[in-house]
Order: sequence, then structure tokens, then C-alpha cells
Amino acid sequence: VSLCTQVALGMEHLSNGRFVHRDLAARNCLVSAQRQVKVSSLSLSKDVYNSEYYHFRQAWIPLRWMPPEAVLEDEFSTKSDVWSFGVLMWEVFTHGEMPYTPLADDEVLA
Repeated sequence: VSLCTQVALGMEHLSNGRFVHRDLAARNCLVSAQRQVKVSSLSLSKDVYNSEYYHFRQAWIPLRWMPPEAVLEDEFSTKSDVWSFGVLMWEVFTHGEMPYTPLADDEVLA
């Protein structure tokens, strides 16, 4: 629960500064040996996380962490970050399981 609380506080800080993360996921969180969490954007090195991105409309997107309006209408906001935070919490409580594991990317999109 502490990990999720720390991410929520980090995201609140970004939101207060009028920033939208657009790719909040466990892969973008740094965790120290003392279990202190920092929200980052490590996914810029997408080769490492290639299986977590989906090619859609000439771009690579983190489909399984995005709400429908962000995928279909390219609309990102603090609300889309809240959706991604919910998926991140699911990742934490399943010990890093990929969201919607039984579904193919096209099925997630449908």
C-alpha cells in the first residue's frame, strides 16, 4: 500500500504543476533499497519494454495502461493518469503481472 501511496503523492505533485504523465506504469517507477518510490519516465528506452507497447496509428502506445478516450481520441488529462494509476495499483498487488494478460492487444483495443 505504501508504494501506491507514494506514487499517488508523486502524481498529485505533477498534477498540481499542471503536468500530465501520459505513461504511468510500474515500469516508470524507481524504487530504492529503502522502498522509496519516485515517478519517472524510464519508458523512453522502449527497447526494454517493447512487449508493453502497441503500434497504433503510427505511434507506440502503452495500450494496457490507457483509458479508451486516450487511445481512440488521443485525449490525455489528469483523469487519464488516474486510470493509469488504477492499472499501476493492479500491477503492484499482482506482483508485476501484465494487465489484461489473457487478451491479445487487438482484444484490449476492442
